[in-house]
Amino acid sequence: MDIRFDKMSPEEKFKILLKFVKDCGININTGTRARGHQGFFMKNRIDISKTLDTQRKIEVLVHEFAHYAHCLIEPDAARSHGSLKTIFKADNTDEILKELLAVTRFTEKNTVLSRLEEMKLKEKAVIKEIDAKIKAKYPDFKRSEPFKKLETPLKRCDAKYLLKYDRVKIRTPFTKAVKTYSIANFLNDFSQFDEFFEAYINLKSRQRMLKRISARINRLNNYYARPSELFARFCESIYINRAETEKIAPESSKRFFMLLKEGYYGELKGLFELCGIFSPNRLNMNRDRRVTEPFFQL
Repeated sequence: MDIRFDKMSPEEKFKILLKFVKDCGININTGTRARGHQGFFMKNRIDISKTLDTQRKIEVLVHEFAHYAHCLIEPDAARSHGSLKTIFKADNTDEILKELLAVTRFTEKNTVLSRLEEMKLKEKAVIKEIDAKIKAKYPDFKRSEPFKKLETPLKRCDAKYLLKYDRVKIRTPFTKAVKTYSIANFLNDFSQFDEFFEAYINLKSRQRMLKRISARINRLNNYYARPSELFARFCESIYINRAETEKIAPESSKRFFMLLKEGYYGELKGLFELCGIFSPNRLNMNRDRRVTEPFFQL
C-alpha cells in the first residue's frame, strides 16, 4: 500500500524524518529541554525539546537541519552567522534580506517576539494614561525628565527607593530592623503623599518595564537578523506553508529552489523530497504496515 507523507500522522512523520537525519550522521536528542530552547544545532548534534508537541518538533527539526545544511556551505557559520551572498549565491541580497525578514515575522506569529510587542504596546498605553493623570494637576509635567515638584519630596524619605525599584527591603543602621516597601502598598506605607505621587512612582516603574521589554525585543531582532537564522526560518516556513512562503518571498524562493535542485544545499534536498515539498513522493508500506524504503515519483 502506498501512503503520502502529507497523509501521515505527525508521529509517523517525525519518526521518518528522525531516521533520515540520523542516516546523515547527525546525533539527535529528543529527551532533553534543549537548554531552554525549542531546539539547537551544534557541531554534529541536534536537540529537540521534549516539551514540544509532535508537529512543532517536526518544524524545529527542519529548522535545525537547515542550520546543518548551512554549516556544510559555510563551516564557520556557527561563529560568523554566515552570509546571505554565500547562502543564496547572489551578489545583491537586499531584496532577499527584505523578504526573509518578512518570512521571519510570518513564522514567529504568536511566539515570544509577538508577545513582547503586545506587552510593549500595553505598557505604552498605561504610561500614556498615567501621564495624562499627572498633567491634569501639573500641566508642566514632562515624563522624559525628572519632575522636581513630585520627585524632590519623595527623595526626602524612604520612598526614594521606589523611584528605582518596585520592591525593596531597608535595614536600619542601628536597630537592624527591616522595612519592606513596594509600589503596591505605596499609599499605606507613605500616607503623607497623595495619588499623584503614587502615579509618579508607578510611572517610573512602567518606564523601567518598557525599557526592559524594548531591550529584549532588540536582542531578539538582532538574533533573528543573522543570515543563519533567516535561512533556517525560511526553510522552516517552506515546510509549514510553501505557498504562503513563496508569496511572501518570491525572489528568495525562486533562488532557493533553483539551488536546491542543483544540490547546493546537500541533504536538505533529500529532506524536502521526503516531505513531498520539493517533489511528489510516497512511502512504500508492506502488509505489516512497517515503513520500508521511500521512493520518489519524479
